[in-house]
Amino acid sequence: MRHARIAELPGWMSRLGVMIVAASLVLMSAVRAADIRQLTEKLPRAYVGEFLWDGDNTVQNVVITFDKVQALNEQNAEARGCGSYEVGRQLTKIGVQMFVRLSDLEVEIFERSPDGNGAFETDGSHRGKLSEDFQQIDAQWTTTASGKHGQLHLRAVASVACAPAEDL
Repeated sequence: MRHARIAELPGWMSRLGVMIVAASLVLMSAVRAADIRQLTEKLPRAYVGEFLWDGDNTVQNVVITFDKVQALNEQNAEARGCGSYEVGRQLTKIGVQMFVRLSDLEVEIFERSPDGNGAFETDGSHRGKLSEDFQQIDAQWTTTASGKHGQLHLRAVASVACAPAEDL
Protein backbone atom coordinates (compact mmCIF):
# COMPACT_ATOMS: atom_id res chain seq x y z
CA MET A 1 0.00 0.00 0.00
CA ARG A 2 1.35 3.40 -0.95
CA HIS A 3 0.08 5.27 2.08
CA ALA A 4 1.96 2.83 4.35
CA ARG A 5 5.22 3.62 2.52
CA ILE A 6 4.73 7.35 2.97
CA ALA A 7 4.41 6.81 6.72
CA GLU A 8 7.76 4.92 6.75
CA LEU A 9 9.70 7.82 5.18
CA PRO A 10 11.80 10.17 7.31
CA GLY A 11 9.84 13.06 8.88
CA TRP A 12 10.34 15.74 6.24
CA MET A 13 9.77 13.34 3.33
CA SER A 14 6.63 12.01 4.96
CA ARG A 15 5.26 15.54 5.33
CA LEU A 16 6.20 16.33 1.73
CA GLY A 17 4.33 13.25 0.50
CA VAL A 18 1.22 14.22 2.46
CA MET A 19 1.44 17.79 1.12
CA ILE A 20 1.67 16.52 -2.47
CA VAL A 21 -1.37 14.28 -1.98
CA ALA A 22 -3.33 17.16 -0.40
CA ALA A 23 -2.32 19.57 -3.19
CA SER A 24 -3.45 17.02 -5.79
CA LEU A 25 -6.87 16.77 -4.17
CA VAL A 26 -7.26 20.55 -4.04
CA LEU A 27 -6.18 20.87 -7.69
CA MET A 28 -8.62 18.15 -8.78
CA SER A 29 -11.54 19.92 -7.08
CA ALA A 30 -10.47 23.24 -8.65
CA VAL A 31 -10.48 21.62 -12.10
CA ARG A 32 -13.96 20.21 -11.49
CA ALA A 33 -15.21 23.60 -10.31
CA ALA A 34 -13.79 25.20 -13.46
CA ASP A 35 -15.57 22.58 -15.57
CA ILE A 36 -18.96 23.23 -13.96
CA ARG A 37 -18.35 26.97 -14.32
CA GLN A 38 -17.53 26.42 -17.99
CA LEU A 39 -20.77 24.46 -18.43
CA THR A 40 -22.89 27.15 -16.78
CA GLU A 41 -21.21 29.92 -18.77
CA LYS A 42 -21.19 28.20 -22.16
CA LEU A 43 -24.54 26.39 -22.12
CA PRO A 44 -26.60 27.96 -24.92
CA ARG A 45 -29.61 29.87 -23.67
CA ALA A 46 -31.84 28.87 -26.60
CA TYR A 47 -32.71 25.63 -28.40
CA VAL A 48 -35.16 24.75 -31.17
CA GLY A 49 -36.17 21.39 -32.54
CA GLU A 50 -38.82 18.73 -32.77
CA PHE A 51 -40.71 16.28 -30.59
CA LEU A 52 -42.50 13.17 -31.83
CA TRP A 53 -44.46 10.64 -29.82
CA ASP A 54 -43.29 7.08 -30.61
CA GLY A 55 -45.63 5.61 -33.23
CA ASP A 56 -46.95 9.03 -34.29
CA ASN A 57 -45.65 11.06 -37.23
CA THR A 58 -47.04 14.41 -36.04
CA VAL A 59 -44.08 16.73 -35.63
CA GLN A 60 -44.29 19.18 -32.73
CA ASN A 61 -42.03 22.22 -33.12
CA VAL A 62 -40.25 23.01 -29.86
CA VAL A 63 -38.62 26.20 -28.60
CA ILE A 64 -36.80 26.34 -25.24
CA THR A 65 -35.00 29.28 -23.66
CA PHE A 66 -33.11 29.35 -20.39
CA ASP A 67 -33.00 32.58 -18.42
CA LYS A 68 -31.25 31.12 -15.38
CA VAL A 69 -28.35 28.64 -15.39
CA GLN A 70 -26.55 27.80 -12.17
CA ALA A 71 -24.24 25.22 -10.65
CA LEU A 72 -25.91 23.14 -7.95
CA ASN A 73 -22.59 21.62 -6.88
CA GLU A 74 -19.32 20.58 -8.57
CA GLN A 75 -21.02 17.93 -10.72
CA ASN A 76 -24.55 19.21 -11.41
CA ALA A 77 -26.11 22.26 -12.99
CA GLU A 78 -29.67 23.48 -13.33
CA ALA A 79 -31.21 25.58 -16.11
CA ARG A 80 -34.67 27.18 -15.82
CA GLY A 81 -36.71 28.93 -18.41
CA CYS A 82 -39.69 28.61 -20.70
CA GLY A 83 -40.66 26.79 -23.81
CA SER A 84 -43.38 26.27 -26.35
CA TYR A 85 -44.70 23.39 -28.40
CA GLU A 86 -46.47 24.14 -31.66
CA VAL A 87 -48.56 21.63 -33.61
CA GLY A 88 -50.36 23.16 -36.58
CA ARG A 89 -51.93 26.26 -35.11
CA GLN A 90 -52.10 24.90 -31.54
CA LEU A 91 -49.51 26.52 -29.25
CA THR A 92 -48.73 25.39 -25.71
CA LYS A 93 -46.40 27.45 -23.53
CA ILE A 94 -44.60 25.71 -20.65
CA GLY A 95 -42.11 26.27 -17.87
CA VAL A 96 -38.88 24.27 -18.28
CA GLN A 97 -36.36 22.96 -15.75
CA MET A 98 -33.29 21.02 -16.91
CA PHE A 99 -30.66 19.27 -14.82
CA VAL A 100 -27.24 18.45 -16.33
CA ARG A 101 -24.71 16.04 -14.83
CA LEU A 102 -21.19 17.19 -15.74
CA SER A 103 -19.48 13.79 -15.70
CA ASP A 104 -21.40 12.37 -18.68
CA LEU A 105 -23.58 15.32 -19.81
CA GLU A 106 -26.75 13.40 -18.97
CA VAL A 107 -29.80 15.67 -18.86
CA GLU A 108 -33.26 15.44 -17.39
CA ILE A 109 -35.84 18.00 -18.49
CA PHE A 110 -39.10 18.64 -16.67
CA GLU A 111 -42.01 20.60 -18.11
CA ARG A 112 -44.68 22.32 -16.04
CA SER A 113 -47.57 24.76 -16.10
CA PRO A 114 -48.85 24.23 -19.66
CA ASP A 115 -50.77 27.25 -20.94
CA GLY A 116 -53.15 26.92 -23.85
CA ASN A 117 -53.69 23.14 -24.03
CA GLY A 118 -55.43 21.19 -21.27
CA ALA A 119 -54.40 17.85 -22.81
CA PHE A 120 -50.66 18.65 -22.74
CA GLU A 121 -48.71 15.92 -20.89
CA THR A 122 -46.38 17.08 -18.10
CA ASP A 123 -46.37 13.94 -15.92
CA GLY A 124 -42.91 12.65 -16.79
CA SER A 125 -39.55 13.89 -18.01
CA HIS A 126 -37.14 13.89 -20.92
CA ARG A 127 -33.92 11.96 -20.22
CA GLY A 128 -30.99 12.03 -22.59
CA LYS A 129 -27.66 13.62 -23.52
CA LEU A 130 -26.24 17.04 -24.10
CA SER A 131 -23.57 16.95 -26.81
CA GLU A 132 -19.98 17.66 -25.77
CA ASP A 133 -20.08 21.02 -27.57
CA PHE A 134 -23.43 21.81 -25.83
CA GLN A 135 -25.06 22.38 -29.24
CA GLN A 136 -27.54 19.47 -29.24
CA ILE A 137 -29.88 17.74 -26.84
CA ASP A 138 -31.33 14.34 -27.68
CA ALA A 139 -33.70 12.89 -25.12
CA GLN A 140 -36.56 10.48 -24.64
CA TRP A 141 -39.77 11.52 -22.90
CA THR A 142 -41.36 8.95 -20.62
CA THR A 143 -44.82 9.56 -19.21
CA THR A 144 -44.84 8.47 -15.56
CA ALA A 145 -48.33 6.92 -15.41
CA SER A 146 -48.51 5.15 -18.78
CA GLY A 147 -44.85 4.73 -19.77
CA LYS A 148 -45.62 6.30 -23.16
CA HIS A 149 -42.45 7.51 -24.95
CA GLY A 150 -41.52 10.28 -27.34
CA GLN A 151 -38.28 11.63 -28.84
CA LEU A 152 -36.96 15.17 -28.41
CA HIS A 153 -34.22 16.55 -30.68
CA LEU A 154 -32.97 20.08 -30.07
CA ARG A 155 -30.19 22.23 -31.51
CA ALA A 156 -28.77 25.44 -30.10
CA VAL A 157 -29.58 28.77 -31.69
CA ALA A 158 -28.25 32.25 -30.97
CA SER A 159 -31.54 33.67 -29.75
CA VAL A 160 -35.19 32.73 -29.66
CA ALA A 161 -38.29 33.54 -27.64
CA CYS A 162 -40.85 31.16 -26.13
CA ALA A 163 -43.30 31.86 -28.94
CA PRO A 164 -44.41 30.23 -32.17
CA ALA A 165 -41.84 30.02 -34.95
CA GLU A 166 -43.92 32.27 -37.22
CA ASP A 167 -43.56 35.13 -34.68
CA LEU A 168 -39.75 34.96 -34.61
